[in-house]
Amino acid sequence: MMIRNIHKAIIALLLIGLPSVSFAKRYDVTLPEVASCLKTAQPGDRIYIKDGQYKDMQLKWIGKGTEKSPITIEALNPGKVKVEGGSTLRIAGEWLSVSGLHFTDGYAPKGSVIEFRNGQELANHCRLTNCVIDKFNPSRRDQAYSYILLYGRHNRVDHCSLTGKLNLGVTLIVILNDERCLENHHRIDHNYFGERPVYGSNGAETMRVGTSQQAYSSSNTVIENNLFERCSGEVEVISIKSSDNIIRNNTLLECEGVVALRHGDRNTVNDNLFIGNGRRNTGGIRVVNAGHQIYDNVLVGLAGTRFFSALGVMDAVPNSLPNRYCQVVDVKMYRNTFVDCTNIEFGTGKDMERTLAPEKVSFTDNIIINKGLDQPYIAVDDVAGIQFKDNKVQLAKNYSAPGFTTEKVKAPQLPDDAAIRKDKGASWFKNQVAHPAANVHKEYNVSPGTNLSEVIHSAEPGGVIILAKGTYPIQRAMFIDKPLTIRAADAANKPLVRFNGDKPDNMVTIADGGKMVIENITFDGVLEPGKALAKAGISTAFDMIQPYTLIVDGCEFQNFGEGGFFAIKGTKATFAESVTIRNCLFRDLSGDAINYAAEKDDIGRYNADDMLIENCSFYRLLGLPINIYRGGSDESTAGPYITIRHCTFVDCCNKERGSVMRLIGPQVLTVENCNFDNSGRGGATIRLDEATWEKVRIANCNLWNSGRMMTTTSQAIQGKMYNFRPAYINAEAYDYTPVEGSELEKLSIGLKKK
Repeated sequence: MMIRNIHKAIIALLLIGLPSVSFAKRYDVTLPEVASCLKTAQPGDRIYIKDGQYKDMQLKWIGKGTEKSPITIEALNPGKVKVEGGSTLRIAGEWLSVSGLHFTDGYAPKGSVIEFRNGQELANHCRLTNCVIDKFNPSRRDQAYSYILLYGRHNRVDHCSLTGKLNLGVTLIVILNDERCLENHHRIDHNYFGERPVYGSNGAETMRVGTSQQAYSSSNTVIENNLFERCSGEVEVISIKSSDNIIRNNTLLECEGVVALRHGDRNTVNDNLFIGNGRRNTGGIRVVNAGHQIYDNVLVGLAGTRFFSALGVMDAVPNSLPNRYCQVVDVKMYRNTFVDCTNIEFGTGKDMERTLAPEKVSFTDNIIINKGLDQPYIAVDDVAGIQFKDNKVQLAKNYSAPGFTTEKVKAPQLPDDAAIRKDKGASWFKNQVAHPAANVHKEYNVSPGTNLSEVIHSAEPGGVIILAKGTYPIQRAMFIDKPLTIRAADAANKPLVRFNGDKPDNMVTIADGGKMVIENITFDGVLEPGKALAKAGISTAFDMIQPYTLIVDGCEFQNFGEGGFFAIKGTKATFAESVTIRNCLFRDLSGDAINYAAEKDDIGRYNADDMLIENCSFYRLLGLPINIYRGGSDESTAGPYITIRHCTFVDCCNKERGSVMRLIGPQVLTVENCNFDNSGRGGATIRLDEATWEKVRIANCNLWNSGRMMTTTSQAIQGKMYNFRPAYINAEAYDYTPVEGSELEKLSIGLKKK
C-alpha cells in the first residue's frame, strides 16, 4: 500500500512538471455555424466548411489564435463553398486564416465585401488565402464599394483571385485612417487581379494604399508577385498615397493605367514587369513626391501618353497642399529597361498650376529601345534638375546627348504566358480573361403584325432579326440584353417602328448584356390617339452594371414633338464601350438627337468611351443635334474619344444660347468635314470647354448663315473654315448630299455619297 502511494506521488510530481497539452479540434460545419464555433475555438483548431451555396450571409468571424497555432477556417473543398446574394464577411482578432471561399453572383448590401475588422475590433496577423471574389456587383454601377478593405497590422492577402468588378470603388484598399493601421506591414502577394474595364470616372483603381490625408504616414505595405490583367478602371491601377511601401515583382499585363506614386515619400518600385502589347493607354510608373527608388523594372510595348506614360515624372504645384501635386525631389531611377514604349516624360502635367519642375532626380543606367523614336524622352518642362548618366539607347537613328549613348543592346526575354500566371490567384480558379463564346447568327424573318418584342425576347444571343417592309407598332420597349442585330430586309424600304403603348417607354432599351446593331429602321414619333408618347428612340435601362456597345446604321428618327424625347440617349450611371452612329437621318425633333450628357456632377464622369458619328443628317431640330458632356477637371481617365465627321446640320437649334454641337470635356475630339447650314444662329455651331492638354481638332468645316464656334483655347480650330452656300442633291427628300462639282463636294465637306 505504501509503495502504491509512493508511485502515485511520483507520477503526480512528474505531471506537475510537464507543460499542459491541448489537442487541436476539428469542426465540420455549415457556413452560418462558423461564428458560433469561433466562440469556443482555441489556437490550432481547424474549422472546415461544408460544400454549399450560401445566400445572404452577414458573416462576422472573431477569434484569437497564436503565431505557432493559428485558427484556420477553410472550405472542405476549396471553391465549393459559394457565398452568394447580399453577403459580406468581417474578420477580426488575432492569427485567423480564412481559405477556399468563393464569393460570386452577389453584392455587398452594406460596406465592402470583406473587411479586416468587425466594428471597432481590428484584425492583426490574419490571412485571407485561396479565395475568389468574382462578379460581386450591385445592380447599378454607381453604387460604390470595394472587394477588400485591409485594416489592422501584419495581415496577408495571398493567392486570391479578385475579378469581374464593374461598379465604382477601389478593388482592394489598405486603410490607414486609424493609428492601429499605421506601419502595418501588410503583405499582398501572389494574387490575380482580373479584368476591370474602363469605368469612365475617378474611383475605379484596382488597389490603393492610404489617402492624401495619410501621405506622410508610413504604411510599410509590401505588394509583390501579383498579376494584374487588363485592370483598366482608371489611370491609377495601383495608387500609392502613403510612405515607405514596396511594390516589387508584379506583372501588369495590358493594363490601361499605371503604378502611381501619387502621394507620400520613400516608396520603392522594383523588378516589376509591364507588358502593354501596344494597347491604348497602357502605362508604367507615374512619379509625384520625394525620396522614391525605381529600379530594375522592365516595361514593354506601352502605348500610353501623358498620365498614362511608361514613365511620367510630374511637375508640381508650388506651395502645394498634400492632396495636389508636391514636388518630385531626391528620386532615383536606375537599371530600368524600356522597349517600344511611346512616352517617357519629364515634367508631365505642366500647366498654369503645375509649374514646379522635378529637382535632384537621377536617371541612370537605364536602357531604352525604340526604333520608332528619334528621342529617348519628352521634356515637357525644364530638365535641369534631372541628372542623366550612363543610359544606353537604340532608337531610329544615332542619338548622343549628355548621359545617353547609342549602343546595340538586346531586348530582355519575356516570360511566356504560363510563367506569368504561375502561382497567381486561387489554385482552383481559372485566372485569365474570359473570352466570350462565339454567337450563332441565327436569322429570324419577321413581318408586320408579329409581336416584335416577343421575337427579340426569344431570340438566341447573336441572332439577326430581319424586318420586312411595313409598320411595326410596339406597346413596350424592345429589350436588348444580349448581342443582337435588327435590320431591314430591304434597305431601300425601311420598316417603320411606332410606339403605341399605354405608358411611356423607350422604343429600344439596352440592358445588361446588350450589344446591339440596328440597321435601316425608321423610328416614328407620331402620337397615336389615346396612347402614350415614347420616352426615347434608343436608350438604356435604369439599372445597369455592364458596359454595352451600340451600332446604328442607316436609320431614321422623325416626328418627335416633345422636348423630353431624345432619339439616342445614354442615361445616368450607364456606360458604353463604344457607340457608332452612321448614315442616319434625324429630322423634325423637339428634343436632342444624340444625347450622352447624363452625368452632370462635374467630377469627370461620362457615358461613353468611344463615339463615332459619321455621315449623318440633322434637319429641323429644336434640341441639340449632338450633346456630349464630361464635366469637371479630373484627370483619372483618358476618354471620351469623340469623332464627328461628314455630317450636315440644316435649320438646327437656332434658339438663344443654343448649340448645334455641345461637346463639353471630351479629352480626344475630332470634328471635321461637317456642314452647318442655317444652324446655331442664336448661340453656337460648336460649343467647347476644352483644357489645353486635351487633343481637340476642328478642321475643314463649312458654316453658312450659322453661329460661331465657341472654344476656350486657341488651338482647337485647325486649318481653314469655309462659308459657302450649300447645294444639295434633293433637300425636299432629305438628301443633303452636296451636288457633284459644288464647292462642298470638292472640299469633301458634308455627306459622302453612299
